[in-house]
Amino acid sequence: MRFGSFGAIISVTVLTACATAEAPRFADEMQPSAIDGYAKSELQEGDWSKAEQALLGADVAEEDQVFAKLNLAFVYSTTGRKDQAVAMYREILSGNDNPYALLMNGEPRRVKTIAKTALARMGVE
Repeated sequence: MRFGSFGAIISVTVLTACATAEAPRFADEMQPSAIDGYAKSELQEGDWSKAEQALLGADVAEEDQVFAKLNLAFVYSTTGRKDQAVAMYREILSGNDNPYALLMNGEPRRVKTIAKTALARMGVE
């Protein structure tokens, strides 16, 4: 994952892992933008390969890395790479950043809360 000190991507979309048969819940964009940031369209379409490529190739500002990591962790968990997902969620939890993301229903959630919830749904403490 290439993370630069500046980011070309402004919008933020966070995907939370759902272990149920329901469709995944997406976070809404924190700021309106014409740029499809953090692989939003690929995640909404369920194109995990393209989403992973977009996230790994994204130049993301340091302060926004946590959002890309959260989406990448979701892709890993969805594609059966539990160990990689767990490692990424734990990296998020060990970091200093804990910004809010807005879920599609408008509810704000801290990214660490999303990571903890995802780990719990995966059966990891």
